[in-house]
Amino acid sequence: MMKRLWSAVLGLLLLSSSPLWAKTMFITDRIEVGVRSGIGIEQKFVATVKTGDRVEVLEGDQNWTKVRLPNGVLGWVSTRFLVDQVKVSQAADPKSLEELKSLKEINQNLVRQQENHKQEQEKLLKEIEEGKKAFNILQQERHQRLAPEQEQLKAQYAQLEKQAAEYKRQIAHWQQKEKYG
Repeated sequence: MMKRLWSAVLGLLLLSSSPLWAKTMFITDRIEVGVRSGIGIEQKFVATVKTGDRVEVLEGDQNWTKVRLPNGVLGWVSTRFLVDQVKVSQAADPKSLEELKSLKEINQNLVRQQENHKQEQEKLLKEIEEGKKAFNILQQERHQRLAPEQEQLKAQYAQLEKQAAEYKRQIAHWQQKEKYG
């Protein structure tokens, strides 16, 4: 019976000193906190965290808590600097909230402009494609319309070349006749 009691007490102590699950917490106040390599202020700093930074609690007690930073660094911080939730006043001051609101509006405007530009670009690309098709059709029609005329001109040119050759022959013949007469 005594053995079971001691086992139960020991089990409770183990469970309470190191949680079986990791818990997300935040750095409190407007400060920077040193993350140390071990328990105690005599341990060296391995990183710093600021107000509102998210850390993962791995184990701890009333004084020191082992945490994992978002970048994977492990270390210890004083438990008094940890809170379960970020207070709105710590998360952002009114000026930051107003700036955030303004930036969101600007972002929405830019997204709308981007969508408008995208639609305009698609419209212009469609018009270009239609223009190319129309140009090709006109070019084919022109070629079909001019092809017979081109053939006719080629035939006339060939006939004129024959006539020119005949005239040259006749001129040469007349020149021969005059010379020998």
